[in-house]
Amino acid sequence: MIRVASQFTFCSPQQILSRNVVEQDEHNVITRLFSLDESAVDSAQTLFFDGILSAEIISLKANIPLVELSNIADNYQYLNFSIENKLQQILPTNKPILIDFGTILNNEINAKIASHAFAMQYFSIFEIIAACTYFPSIVLGLPASLTPTRCSQLLLWENVDLINKKVTNYTKIRKINNTKTFSHQSCLMY
Repeated sequence: MIRVASQFTFCSPQQILSRNVVEQDEHNVITRLFSLDESAVDSAQTLFFDGILSAEIISLKANIPLVELSNIADNYQYLNFSIENKLQQILPTNKPILIDFGTILNNEINAKIASHAFAMQYFSIFEIIAACTYFPSIVLGLPASLTPTRCSQLLLWENVDLINKKVTNYTKIRKINNTKTFSHQSCLMY
């Protein structure tokens, strides 16, 4: 069992919790979400982090054929950040953005966040998190919201401008380690 807390927990675009604890079992299943403000006793077993907690980043390019990726444009503004040194043209639209880093490896994603930080300034950090965690889950038919019973690798978004809710040049993600290695297949077993 692991308990982690941060300034914000991104559950979905409609549910962003402030000063919340996420409790997760050894199989990466969320067992409980609760507020630090409503908790009578602060657990000594809770790890406190500076940033935003979210579910794992999902790459659509790694999960569906390129032909099907073209169909995504009907419902989303698809930003392909897997292409090196190519700035994305971001046009105003009513469609939610969907960011694809083309990988799920943290060091590669962190490099891409740094190289595309300027383009990401057009969006709030919560739109960015939704674009690479929540909406890709919906497209793939996976559970999208961070809720109890969901199996998920927790991520911490560090060095975020929490006042203005923006990505910075130093924003990075980091996995919150649990006892078992995360994969979508391991989640299906539980």
